[in-house]
Amino acid sequence: MMQSHADERLVRERDFHNERFGATEARKEDAFYFAVGAAVAAYWRLVRQATAGKDVLEYGCSNGQSSIGLASTARHVTGIDISDVAIAQANAEAARRSITNATFKVDNAEKMDFPTESFDVVFGSGILHHLSLEDALREIRRVLRPSGRAIFFEPLGHNPAINFYRRRTPESRTIDEHPLLKSDFDIVRAHFAGCDLQFFGLSTLASIPFRMGAAGRTIRAVGERMDNLLLKIPGLKWQAWIVVMTLQA
Repeated sequence: MMQSHADERLVRERDFHNERFGATEARKEDAFYFAVGAAVAAYWRLVRQATAGKDVLEYGCSNGQSSIGLASTARHVTGIDISDVAIAQANAEAARRSITNATFKVDNAEKMDFPTESFDVVFGSGILHHLSLEDALREIRRVLRPSGRAIFFEPLGHNPAINFYRRRTPESRTIDEHPLLKSDFDIVRAHFAGCDLQFFGLSTLASIPFRMGAAGRTIRAVGERMDNLLLKIPGLKWQAWIVVMTLQA
């Protein structure tokens, strides 16, 4: 039987991420997140506040470090990932630290093996843009309980400079990745009653070449103040690198 296009895509994603989690060195692109430190802080502030005492799903949990970090305050944390290498690492670390309220499993994020209304909160970082957005959002909404929340940290796809870099470094990502576009949020709003968006990473991108020294922190701080103004402009905000999404079921 021939594989469907969706199956082939999932295999490519699994193999790419298995290789990534089996690597001994970090991707050079990971250092670029220096420029969006405010986005990282905002995302984790929202996640920590939302997950305390709750049943939580980390959607695309990688090696489980985030879920393990939340286990001390959440009621229970479940992590899923397409990478069996990552899940093996997550389970090994949870066992090593004797964490009993965190569970990790390989699963298809577009067709999850959970009953309807299983979780109070779903969260994930850099995962939705790897998936069929329609299928992913339908599943997230299905497994959320009434009044549940979903929180995501995702790249946007409108900035010409960022897109130029993406075209120059195809080896750093899969061919199926699709940074989110303004039109994708019509799909988001079709599945969720509430959709709050925070935008980050425009002027702060200038800090990337200087990230190893004090000058980088200064440039980033100035950029953050500029972005606080610029990214409130309706058209310009879509030129940001990162969006932090809070979705209400």
